[in-house]
Amino acid sequence: MQDIVEDLIDHLLTVTAVTTLVATRIYGGDLDEDEVVNMPRKNVVIAQAGGIEEFRTATISRPRFDIFSYGEGYYQAGQVDRAVADALKAISRTVANSTLLHTAGYGQPVRLKHPAAGWEYMLRSVTIIAGETAVV
Repeated sequence: MQDIVEDLIDHLLTVTAVTTLVATRIYGGDLDEDEVVNMPRKNVVIAQAGGIEEFRTATISRPRFDIFSYGEGYYQAGQVDRAVADALKAISRTVANSTLLHTAGYGQPVRLKHPAAGWEYMLRSVTIIAGETAVV
């Protein structure tokens, strides 16, 4: 099975509105240890949010993810969140690596604060419909 987190990271790295804010600081699962010492600043973290829904007769999956958009404050985290949301909205049979990302569905963001560190961030849950391999 493909790594859709990696595919989403690769897709976001092609979107200028996202990279203008976070450069290449888009991570899968959690922040890199090297990045933690630089916080708070603009970052994106994509983490799986439950089981992957697969279909028996098709090479389609519908995984869920949580996308954490960090910033120096809530306003900056919101800027990152909106850029990511626009990038997700633009997914329409988009190829990332060899995965065909058909579409993305997402809810509204939730404004949160890291309980121990105090970093402010936005959390948005996302569902991606993806093909096992892209037909080119």
